[in-house]
Amino acid sequence: MGQVIAIAGDLHCGSTVGLCPPEGIALDDGGLYEPSEAQRWLWECWEAAWAEVKVIARQQRSKVTLCLNGDLIDGDHHRTAQIASPLTGLHVHCALESLRVPLALKPSEIHIMRGTPAHVGRSADAEEGIAKAIKGQLWNVVPDPDTGNLSSYRRIIDVEGGVRLDIAHHGRMGRRAHTVGSYSRLYSFDIWAERMLEAYRHMREGDDPLAAFNKHRPPDVAVRSHNHRYADSGRDHRGVTRVISTPAWQFATEWIHKIAAESLADLGVVVLVCQGTEVEVRPILFSPERSTVLNIGKDQ
Repeated sequence: MGQVIAIAGDLHCGSTVGLCPPEGIALDDGGLYEPSEAQRWLWECWEAAWAEVKVIARQQRSKVTLCLNGDLIDGDHHRTAQIASPLTGLHVHCALESLRVPLALKPSEIHIMRGTPAHVGRSADAEEGIAKAIKGQLWNVVPDPDTGNLSSYRRIIDVEGGVRLDIAHHGRMGRRAHTVGSYSRLYSFDIWAERMLEAYRHMREGDDPLAAFNKHRPPDVAVRSHNHRYADSGRDHRGVTRVISTPAWQFATEWIHKIAAESLADLGVVVLVCQGTEVEVRPILFSPERSTVLNIGKDQ
């Protein structure tokens, strides 16, 4: 029986290419934003992903720990035309309606990370508001141990049994198809080395080296989002931190068509099953299709 941690990020609710409930978004003047055909398919994937998380939790005889890893809304940003409304409150409402699906699994804990200011506001105002709204529904939203806020830029979580997780929205990733794997492994070593140096310094300076190491040691698994691509640096027998980059819930935007024209966003949820000191990574992934092929030169 293992602990089940389900991680979803980059919902970008309010985007015309992001997550949207099938009933649409009620607009301020009485109109209605209706999701596109692609968004309806995305919603079907959203429901299917959480149905699979439910199966995994039952198999493990475990409650689900839910981690929402930033950019829950798209927001009014960069003068984009790809939003249902410039009113951020409608984006927040869309996110809360979307979160009814994972909340139906009755998670034992909810951890909410802060995303990109351009999307979620300064100091992640929108995500802190979403956290408070969920807390107001009597869900167990875990506060930041240092600030008391309900959302964090980073969470260090020790799972019962010995696994340490480091979860944050922003992280690094190779942009080219042939560098994604190698860059993830380089990044994983960077995280491990920085934390190990920090732990070593505290071990030298303190009276109890073992206690200092246990407090400051590197994470076993670091989870990052923001790049809308799934990647896994893989298990390293030396104990180097494993880095998981999560998929998103948004199709390619105008900006992505400009800076990453050849790539398709990965869609889905990442599930970590922690048992003792072992971690099993179970990605639940969906792939959008590229543009329809056009035929020319054939008789009509």
